[in-house]
Amino acid sequence: MTAGASSGRQLLLDFPRIDAAQRPLLEMAAQQAARGAIRRWRNWPEGQLALTGEPFSGRTNLLRIWASDTGAALVTGPGLAAADIDEIAGLSITALAVDDADQCSNGRALLAAINLCRDRRAPILLSGRGDPGGWFADPKDLRSRMQAMPAVAIEEPDEEGLALRLIEECARRYIVLPEESAGYLAQRMERSWAAVGLLVDEIERSPDKASSPRNARNILISLGIDPG
Repeated sequence: MTAGASSGRQLLLDFPRIDAAQRPLLEMAAQQAARGAIRRWRNWPEGQLALTGEPFSGRTNLLRIWASDTGAALVTGPGLAAADIDEIAGLSITALAVDDADQCSNGRALLAAINLCRDRRAPILLSGRGDPGGWFADPKDLRSRMQAMPAVAIEEPDEEGLALRLIEECARRYIVLPEESAGYLAQRMERSWAAVGLLVDEIERSPDKASSPRNARNILISLGIDPG
């Protein structure tokens, strides 16, 4: 779906619709603070919040759920960077979510989106990695805005969180990972969100798909991890 002015390249906007009855309920400790802050979106200072987390931490999923709940338009940072400033200023939206906002190579485009939401009193949720105050050096106005913007982080994972994210990431790739296999892997894998992606890539390549703890053990061995 596109929206906005007709001049220049059109900005592609997504409007996620996620059935609340079908969405995975991943109430993991690492996301607790982030979920709480996102649920209180009506109370965000100036209607703005930055959500930070590493890849495979579930931040994109949280962003999409918020967009679905609020009717927000969803765009990526790179997608926003390719749009004309006038088009961004002319968007007709009631809320905006920007995934990978830290990857927006055109800071003026992101600043225009923030200004649009401020002027229209539309909430905006940005996501990215690391401290939002360090995402941009220029323009200076954007840098100061990001430094002042409230932020909440998805924390480092515990064992339970890793198991849940392994199951969810496998499901996204149409792979059913048994809880027993997920628990086995979570106990022995590196305790990081990045490791989730590496493991699921290997599961996807494996003919047995970690369908049992025995097969899950072979996944670890193929990645050079001693399962003990």
